[in-house]
Amino acid sequence: RELREAAKRTMMAAAAADAVHPMVPVPDALLTVLRETARSILVEEEESSSSPKTATLRLHSEDGTPQYQCIMGRILAEDVTVNDPYPPFDASIMDGYCVQSCDDLSTRSSKGTDSEWTHQIVGQIYAGDDVDESSSSSSSSKEENKQGALPSAAYVTTGAVVPSPYDAVVPIEDITVSPDGKYLRVKSEPGSTSSGKWIRKVGCDMAAGTVALSAGTVLQPPHVGILIQIGVNELVVRDLPKVGVLSTGNEILPSHHHPSASGKIPDVNRPILLSTLSSWGNCTPVDLGIETDDDINELTNNLRSAMDRCDVIVTTGGISMGEKDVMEDVFVEQFGATVHFGRIHMKPGKPTTFMTIKVPAIGRRSRTCLIFCLPGNPVSGIVCSHLFVRPCLDMLVKGVDTSTSLHDIVQNATVQEEIVATLTKDVKLDVERPEYRRVSLTYVPGANGGQFLASSTGVQRSSRLMSMNGADGLMLLPKGEPGRKLVAKEGEIYPVMLLGGSVGTVGVMVRDSIHISQSLNSEDKVSVAIVNVVVGDDHGKMLDMVVEAPDTTELSRRAAVALGSDRFNVLATVKVLTCAELMTELASLESDVILVVFAGTPFQENLRYASTVRTFIDKEADAISLQARKGAAEQHPTAALFEFTAGFVHQNQTQCMLLLLPEEGLEGSLQAVRGLLPHALEVGKGASAHHHHHHHAQ
Repeated sequence: RELREAAKRTMMAAAAADAVHPMVPVPDALLTVLRETARSILVEEEESSSSPKTATLRLHSEDGTPQYQCIMGRILAEDVTVNDPYPPFDASIMDGYCVQSCDDLSTRSSKGTDSEWTHQIVGQIYAGDDVDESSSSSSSSKEENKQGALPSAAYVTTGAVVPSPYDAVVPIEDITVSPDGKYLRVKSEPGSTSSGKWIRKVGCDMAAGTVALSAGTVLQPPHVGILIQIGVNELVVRDLPKVGVLSTGNEILPSHHHPSASGKIPDVNRPILLSTLSSWGNCTPVDLGIETDDDINELTNNLRSAMDRCDVIVTTGGISMGEKDVMEDVFVEQFGATVHFGRIHMKPGKPTTFMTIKVPAIGRRSRTCLIFCLPGNPVSGIVCSHLFVRPCLDMLVKGVDTSTSLHDIVQNATVQEEIVATLTKDVKLDVERPEYRRVSLTYVPGANGGQFLASSTGVQRSSRLMSMNGADGLMLLPKGEPGRKLVAKEGEIYPVMLLGGSVGTVGVMVRDSIHISQSLNSEDKVSVAIVNVVVGDDHGKMLDMVVEAPDTTELSRRAAVALGSDRFNVLATVKVLTCAELMTELASLESDVILVVFAGTPFQENLRYASTVRTFIDKEADAISLQARKGAAEQHPTAALFEFTAGFVHQNQTQCMLLLLPEEGLEGSLQAVRGLLPHALEVGKGASAHHHHHHHAQ
């Protein structure tokens, strides 16, 4: 009876979770995290009416000990300006002899044979020599010049000071020196030694008063050298957000304890997350230890203390649907948390929960603490920390442009870098949720720029940490569709989010992300209208030879599944029986893409209608029709005989893509071109704007 009761409670909890927390698509969840993070920054800056929190760091301690590692990855909060020019003196770029350029022509053009000496050597200057610019060598040379002697020259090494009045250097290979070492002859053409030749002038790298490094720069090793060159030791950088990491669960032991009792496992989540946060360089990790599910008071006190110290709290465990999954209750009931999402449509990581809490702050109203409750299985925690926690921290440490709208702040935020990769083996798709499959990547060069190959890291259970071993990225696999697509096949291409990299070194803006484009609102999606041609006679009666025509609703559904609802919004399908009806529909439809789909029509009818469609097209898109043909032929070989047609149509001051396809092989065609269509439309719109300036301005 107890087991039945427990099972009943679990089922009720699951039903309640469904009611309270609908499953949110990953892109929508990520945009929510970024919006709330941006809001927390804007509110904080508005209420504190001060600039973002900063810290002062030093390149060297007072005794000169280097502290370069401490500044790596930190973000400058203020411009660094150049006080003194660099280089601080005119320096020779070559080993050679410094001369006065005005002596070049006057000396050499009046002389006769090559055996004549052009300069007398008055000294040597080596790199590092402290040269007094009013030295006796230069003044004595002036005296000798007055008596008709040869002009002076001094030997210089690379990096040595070129003192006044010398203003050029002749490289050693263009010089012949007399046997006694007192004279030299310049062998290069007269007039080739111009003022400034082979000299780095004072301030040519960095002039006094200019900005060497601007606010917002993510400090990397070359910046250390620049700071040393301009003599800057103290830097004002943006403060790092503090991130508390807490493990929960009665079954886990501290990581240094090896479990001796049955039912216990070592805590790996906290060590992994603390290490991951450190590697990103965008926060200061704070270890909050382990809490059991039984002592709510102890848990509450630990969290209250953490909120006073931390900007972000990341917990693992305690958020599924069991009796002891208490984390959300504690945050909501004890601290008044606002839950923004409590379940995500993804595998692994479905129970991931994101909340915000207003924390009282001294001297002002409040600040926001951002809470991520991640699942207890270690792989789920790693995947979700990369997906959600990292972009949040990047925004917190980089700050936001307060002069722009919240929408633009989110669109300009940085998320994980992405590539597309080709599967090396078939992968079974999960029929319930899209999957973030761990893959290892190999780059294979090729004629068309090469490609990345993705191999699964083995069994993908969320508890199996070995699936992260060798993982370079997370491949975004769609949810399986029973009766449609249950396998991601070898050779198919999918997006991969890369793992790794530190703050400022990698990333893609939200507006450019393939991943996040999956949550575009319908008004941002590519609209697709379908015209289903079922050939009839001239009176609009279906011909006897036409095989059974597909249902229009079913055709819309098939197209929507093949294209994917992430980027495309498939509108209703209309059926036509004659060329005249087709022409009328094409003239009246308003959408980005019009698919003209032929159902079971005889070959000669296909050619007739293809020529009709071509009269509508302003510019053919052969690459699209070729891809569509290849995709259809892979699904249905006879589809290769069909006359595929694609091109751009200008109508009503806008532009759309018209595509003629057979119903046989429809899915193959659409899957082959779905990646090209949005890009083709952008390119087409650009070309269209060239012809319609007034429309573009609008």
